[in-house]
Amino acid sequence: MAIHFKYSTVKRPDGTSVKTPSIPITLIGKSNQFDSIALIDSGADISAISQEFAELLGLDLDKEVDFAYGIGGKVNSIETSVSIIVEKDHEKYYINLPVKVILGNYDFPMLLGRSGFFDKFVISFDETKERVSLKKIQVGKF
Repeated sequence: MAIHFKYSTVKRPDGTSVKTPSIPITLIGKSNQFDSIALIDSGADISAISQEFAELLGLDLDKEVDFAYGIGGKVNSIETSVSIIVEKDHEKYYINLPVKVILGNYDFPMLLGRSGFFDKFVISFDETKERVSLKKIQVGKF
């Protein structure tokens, strides 16, 4: 069965608003957990989270600094993992995601990228209805 989410209205820094395929999630860390909104980003190879969120969750940031590349260019990052819960109605999914922690003072919603997220669901974007649907992939079923 699929779960459906209406696009969320997000305010941009310039004051304008845009509708995005964002979904409510629960982020689970070693020291904390909290609810947030995450943008489903089909253009991202891997999920990304801000350093502020990572620190609030107590994620392991004692790793080698690498780079992440995106629309904003090249930024310092650390690769780690975070657990999330996606749920709606009677559907509830626990996912452990590889994630890039973007180091520095960057304000952005969590990005759900392809690795570790898109391979768990069949994802449909319906721009006309401003709705995203997630259908859990049943491993081993034909």
